[in-house]
Amino acid sequence: MILSAVSGVLFGHRKGWWYSIWNKLQFFWSTDVRELKKQTGELENKLNRVRDAFGEDNNLWLRQPIIRPERYDARIRRSIPILLIANLKGGVGKTTIAANLAAYFETKRNERVLAIDIDHQGSLSSMLLPEPLNRQERAGRSVRALLEGSKDGYSTFEAISESCPVRDSKRDSRVVDCDDPFADLETQLALKWLIGDIIGDIRYNFARVLHSDEIQRNFQRVIIDAPPRITTGFINALCASTHLVVPFVLDRLSAERVGQSLERIRRMKGQLFPHLELAGVVGTMKGNRTASLRDAERESIAEAKRAVSRSWGYGDFVLEQALIPRTQAIADAAGVRIVYPQATEIFDPLGDEIFRRVPGCTPLRPVARALRGNGDASRFADSPVARL
Repeated sequence: MILSAVSGVLFGHRKGWWYSIWNKLQFFWSTDVRELKKQTGELENKLNRVRDAFGEDNNLWLRQPIIRPERYDARIRRSIPILLIANLKGGVGKTTIAANLAAYFETKRNERVLAIDIDHQGSLSSMLLPEPLNRQERAGRSVRALLEGSKDGYSTFEAISESCPVRDSKRDSRVVDCDDPFADLETQLALKWLIGDIIGDIRYNFARVLHSDEIQRNFQRVIIDAPPRITTGFINALCASTHLVVPFVLDRLSAERVGQSLERIRRMKGQLFPHLELAGVVGTMKGNRTASLRDAERESIAEAKRAVSRSWGYGDFVLEQALIPRTQAIADAAGVRIVYPQATEIFDPLGDEIFRRVPGCTPLRPVARALRGNGDASRFADSPVARL
């Protein structure tokens, strides 16, 4: 009788202890299975997003949908010049041209320039930052905020306001510096965007900032130094820039690569940045500083013209009268400092031609002063960029 009672408690069909335990185990097991199925489904969806991002041309940056910022077309039409110095071939003088053009536009054209370094090697930063900052480790906080957007209450505009003045600047031109950690951020953002962990279109993060009233009213020109590879920052620069400048070394191989670089950019242009114009293709490392050209240099210019016409279209794009010579002064300054204005005879022809093709906008009043007496003034008067 006692044994029967104990058995009933332990193994009873409806209310026994064993039956209760069994039900709990079944519940936990089914819960784990449901959660596992849910996680598996989410993982499959993320993998499908990555697969779908690579279309027929295997270009993940053409992933749909493309969500441009509000009033994107109108803002870029009235934007200050935003020059992207780029070539997918390295060692062609991009950084040297970007740094000395920044100095040219400030010195000769009296423009306040915002120089942005998006190459994690940080060569432009080293050339434009004052001593000893150019030799110190850099966190790249401003460029990270520019690419990543506002985070933890730290706005992008605050980041730009905290950027460092360009060395020896008389107009308080600024440089947004870059260093190695930026490459990791680019990779992380691209992966999160592909798998759907980021809401919004990261391709236009630069555009949202550089086309804003704060930047447009406080600078007269932006110059961006791009890396020799398609990265998250490079795509952002393309989507934000108004004009493209492509340097190339005066040799046959480099001239051919001009066409390849422009072709890759052109394939994305129609969908992502239809407004982008080619300002010029600049030959660098000319063999001597006389007007005469060697046969190989003449042939490289001819090849560059053919490459540009095939990939971009016909036009007067190769700047034959603004070639950059190979000099010891430029070689010594590379990655360390700029040679302008000491070398005006080298960079003035290029700067003059770029200015003729892409003239600066009439300098606008600072935000706080421009909106004085306006109902919106209080919103901007105390902003970090208004205090620049």
